[in-house]
Amino acid sequence: MINFTKSTFVKSAAEIADLPYDGRPNILFVGRSNVGKSTLINALLGQKIAFASKKAGKTKLLNVFKVDDSFFLLDAPGYGSTGYATMSTIGFAKMMEDAVAERGITAFLILLDLRRELGKDDKEFIKYLLASKKPLVTVLTKCDTMNQKELSLAKKRIEEVGITDYYLSDLSPKSVNTLRGGIARALGKQ
Repeated sequence: MINFTKSTFVKSAAEIADLPYDGRPNILFVGRSNVGKSTLINALLGQKIAFASKKAGKTKLLNVFKVDDSFFLLDAPGYGSTGYATMSTIGFAKMMEDAVAERGITAFLILLDLRRELGKDDKEFIKYLLASKKPLVTVLTKCDTMNQKELSLAKKRIEEVGITDYYLSDLSPKSVNTLRGGIARALGKQ
């Protein structure tokens, strides 16, 4: 069993090649800017270890966290038009290609904000991650702000792009623990 609260910040890296690799699995967290990656990381790890900002695009490097001496959690800069302003789309795409090719990336975790329609870049990115054949953990965020009708329509849009297995995150202890189990399974630790 992984103790997610036994976590430490390791380093920030500009490129996948700069990441530590010692045989432990890595899970790469990705998502549009301001989707709640840092907030979810803090909830998963049970501490304020990732900087969460109300302003989009604060994550500029890959931030590496070691979890329970078991795996590395990698927090990537956000993508999309409101994302990391100094990273071009080409730069982000190169980072993701390197991540897929890097032997240490075991799985991806993508966060999608249910309140927003999936844009072209979201759909292309999901297609790319699915084609990588690496485990993809999908987390639907901000669902606690939606009524049942909105939630049902949002789930339908997600399923139309090929994602049928996903987690709803309202940051409650129950949803956080369920997601921890999903991450452990994706990493082959459960």
